[in-house]
This record gives sequence, C-alpha cells and structure tokens, in this order.
Amino acid sequence: MRVVELAGTGGPDVLVPATRPVPHPAADQLLVRVRACGVCGHDLLARRGVLAATAGSVIGHEIAGEVVAVGSGVRDPGAWSGRRVALVQRIPCGACPDCTAGSTTHCRLGPGFYGEDLPGGYAEYVVASPLNAVPIPDDVDDATGSILSCGVGTGLRALRRAGTGPGDVVVVTGAGGGLGVHAVALARHLGATVVALTGSPAKEEPLLRLGAAAVLIAPDAARVRRRVAELGGRRGADVVLELTGAPAFAVALRSLAPGGRLVLVGNTEPALLPLDPGLAIVKELCVYGSAHADRSDLGDVVDLVRSGAITPMAARTWPLHEAALAHDAVERRQVAGRAVLVP
Repeated sequence: MRVVELAGTGGPDVLVPATRPVPHPAADQLLVRVRACGVCGHDLLARRGVLAATAGSVIGHEIAGEVVAVGSGVRDPGAWSGRRVALVQRIPCGACPDCTAGSTTHCRLGPGFYGEDLPGGYAEYVVASPLNAVPIPDDVDDATGSILSCGVGTGLRALRRAGTGPGDVVVVTGAGGGLGVHAVALARHLGATVVALTGSPAKEEPLLRLGAAAVLIAPDAARVRRRVAELGGRRGADVVLELTGAPAFAVALRSLAPGGRLVLVGNTEPALLPLDPGLAIVKELCVYGSAHADRSDLGDVVDLVRSGAITPMAARTWPLHEAALAHDAVERRQVAGRAVLVP
C-alpha cells in the first residue's frame, strides 16, 4: 500500500511517499481502507519531533474509511463488514478500570494512538477496532467524516468539560483553525454567546457565519474583556477554550470573569505556560484540561451532524502524496477549517 512517512523530523519536506505491506487485523480488529485523513496540529508537532513520532513513522489520526476485513473474534461481524466509519484516535483496551468507567481517553493498555503507537492514516489502510469506530451516515462525505472525531468531537468534549450552557459568554482562541471553527459552532449550538479570536483577518467572515457574535484579530486581554462586556458578559468571559497553547494563554487567562472556567485543549506550543497563580486565586478561576474525543463523543457528533444541528466546515483536500504541501498550507494559516489528505 501507499503511505507517507517521516524521513526524519523537521519541516514539511520530511514527509515522503513510501510503500508498506497492507496490515493484517488481529482477531479483535477491523481493517479499514482509508478514504480521508485530516491534518491536525498534533501531526505538525509530531513531524517537528516534539512528540513521540520518529523517522519511519506514519502519522495521522483523523481517519474515515470503509471496513474491508473483520477479525475472527469480532462480535457481529456483519454489522461492520463494508461499513463506512470514522475512527477515534486511540484504540482503548475496553477492559481496564478507565475503560469500564467510560474514560477510554485515559486507557493505557490498548494498542495505542495513531501516529505514535500505531501506524496512522497517512496511508491506504489502517487497523481499527469496534472500540474506536463509529458508523457514519451515507450523506456524510469521507472528508467530513475524517474530521468528526478530532476536529469536532474534541471541541464538544471541552465545552462539556466547562459545563457550557445558555447565557454563557465563551471565548475561543485559535478560532480559525480546524478545531476552533467547529468549537465556535458547537458553543453557539449550546446556547452560548461566542467571541472568536484569530490571527487572520481573512477568517473573520467565516467565523461570523458559524455563529460568532464577534471576531477579534490578535487582541490583548483588555480588548477581549471590553467586547465581552458589550455583549452582556460580566467582568469577563464565563468560559475560555484555549486551543493554541502558549501563544494565547496569557490573553485567555486574563479574559476570564471571576469564577470563570478555562479549558486547555491546544498543545501547539507545549512550553511552560504563563499561569499567574495570584490571578487564579483572586478571581477563583477554574482551569481544566480536556483530551481528545472518545467514541461516545464521536457518536454524539454524528448525531448532531445527522440532525443538521451542526454542519462541519467543508474541508480543503490534497492527494495523499502531497501531504507536505498540506502541512505547509496549515503552518502558513492558509486553511480555514481542516486540511484533509485523500489517498
């Protein structure tokens, strides 16, 4: 099969085409023909050498495709054979205390994470499991299916982590990215008033269409608080979804109202974040971490899309062998929404 692998770590040019044998699913696994794979900020970190991926790794965890083979130990194989599915980026074990309690994102006993422990979706085939696969409707195209888990479900999980609901004013940093645009739409769906922060003026109009009440271009915290107040907020935002890591962390923290909730999702700059303990104490702030979507989150996203409550932003696609060009476009912030590779 055709793949794109890392020749080393560094710039987009380290992503090179190669060939590998088609993987064989174990007894409890599925073999999925990849029809689309999203390009996530996590992929960029892996390519740069910040994460666990090394030379020879096949990265990519935003995967949609078709089940073409079913392991002999899979229950009800007819329910999976030939099904179009979207995949969660980690295959859990399904048996450890975290899995049985429903916290499959914390499982450390399963086969692992695409692009690190498992060969990822920059390929024609991947192994999967009924534990990380969710059927997708026929009217959801492959490129859209690939972004439902990470690009949409991760934001839904984060907003729920903060208890977001009607009447809240929510600030979303990095709102023009693939995760951010959908977080804006989801927060609006949950009844919140949304202030979107982005570094790109070209992304203002799409964010307003998605439901943002205001879009601010590279603002400081004082400007964010003023705009929040104009929109009926208290002395700041009720919730901030921080999707960028270190670049916007200080603005995010200082944008919060007393008692506000900050949710950390983005790790695009996994450096020491400038947390101000005094500010957190005086304003009695809550800081949450929120991981990737699990199978339950993905199932909820599929239902939201099926019902028309959420319409994922159309993805921009590249052929698999042009993965380096897709990475370059994402790094240059030339993509509104998600970049997707199509084998």
